[in-house]
Amino acid sequence: MDAPARTSKRNGSTLPRVRAVSRAIAILRAFSAHRPELALNEIVRATGLDAGTARRILVTLKDEGLVRQNASSGAYSASAGLLDLARAVPKNLTLNALLEERLIQLARDTQTTIYLSTVGADAALCAARHNGGQAIEVRWWAEGEERSFNRGTGPRVLLAYLDEDERNRILAGPLLLKDGEEQVLRRELDEIRASGFSVKHDEIAVGISAMAVPLMNDNGELLAAISSGGLTPRYIGAAQADLLSKMQAAAQDMQKSVRGFDL
Repeated sequence: MDAPARTSKRNGSTLPRVRAVSRAIAILRAFSAHRPELALNEIVRATGLDAGTARRILVTLKDEGLVRQNASSGAYSASAGLLDLARAVPKNLTLNALLEERLIQLARDTQTTIYLSTVGADAALCAARHNGGQAIEVRWWAEGEERSFNRGTGPRVLLAYLDEDERNRILAGPLLLKDGEEQVLRRELDEIRASGFSVKHDEIAVGISAMAVPLMNDNGELLAAISSGGLTPRYIGAAQADLLSKMQAAAQDMQKSVRGFDL
């Protein structure tokens, strides 16, 4: 009898991974701007591979021009072949394109409206919006539209995670805050950085709530905010904890997808 045909999604998410490729990539990612040269034992510690496996992969990568070895010290480093590969990345590649599939999946998993927002000149910019399939879609923020940093959870998260000088500039000027409003907002931003998320109820409309988490790069720098809007019961109690867990897990997945990307 023939073996049953393997079914897989179009994106290959159900296919088994090639372990040798994953190991080679782990070695390449062990190098960084701060640690451009690594000895074999340092690569072993960074990747968790045994010395024999790591050395065989390094020899293969060296033969392919992706790794070089210092003839004097024996240390390894990335080589010019990686620059050649980097030139193949499309110049018009956007953050939205890198994250679109995962954003759509998050919308489906949470059955809410998911937003991707980035920092504009003096406001937050909606880069993408995806509905999870619920009959009620939160259309508060259209793709390409800007919102003040003190309106909505996504804009607040962006403001909270901006570097301090830029955050102070926006708080002191573009927001046009009234007496006492700046201190209230500052306390809220401190709470967002401490907790890692923002949640608001009834700000958009009665019965509608929202939640947002930051998307950071590998250096801990802000790239965007991922936010969710929907009916309030999804954002309180145990349901809120479940939603937050899904959003934080998605943000971690997205961080892997945008390695090396710079806004």
